[in-house]
Order: sequence, then C-alpha cells, then structure tokens
Amino acid sequence: MAEQREEQKGLKDRDLQHYYESMLAMFETPGWKYMTEDLTKLHTAANKLKGIATQSDLDKRLGQIDILETVMVQPAVVTAAYDMLLEGEGNEPKAV
Repeated sequence: MAEQREEQKGLKDRDLQHYYESMLAMFETPGWKYMTEDLTKLHTAANKLKGIATQSDLDKRLGQIDILETVMVQPAVVTAAYDMLLEGEGNEPKAV
C-alpha cells in the first residue's frame, strides 16, 4: 500500500522524473556551486563595455552574457518545470 502511494507521488514518465531528480541533485553539489561562482565572475567581467570597438564585438559580448545567464538560471528553470509537471499530474510540488 505504501509503495502504491509512493509511486503516485512522482511523474508517470519515470525517465523524465529521473532526469529532473538528477538535475536537482546536481544543483546541490559543491561542483555546481563552484561553477556558478566562476560563472558569476565571468558574467561580471563580460558585462562591461571595455574592449568593445565594433557592433560585432558588442553582439559577441551580448551572446556570451546570454549563455552565462542561461546556465546560471538553470536551477530555477528546472525546479519550476518539474513543479509544473508534478502539479499537472495531480502531485504536490517536490522541488525546493
């Protein structure tokens, strides 16, 4: 009986559930924290006009900043997506 209730708390697609749980676990590792600290420093350095001489330079810099920001917000994006999927299947959100 408890096993049935435990099964109902997750997604029906076990591969998708494993993906989200693995991603959320990764975000809690020291390595992820170190990487985001480094990315924050890179973002700060890239978010300056120094060294930009042409429109092409500016476009390249904006692309770099966009990539850094995309990676840095992944924990929030994955958490929100997982919560939406869980709620859509009638479950309580698990993500923090």
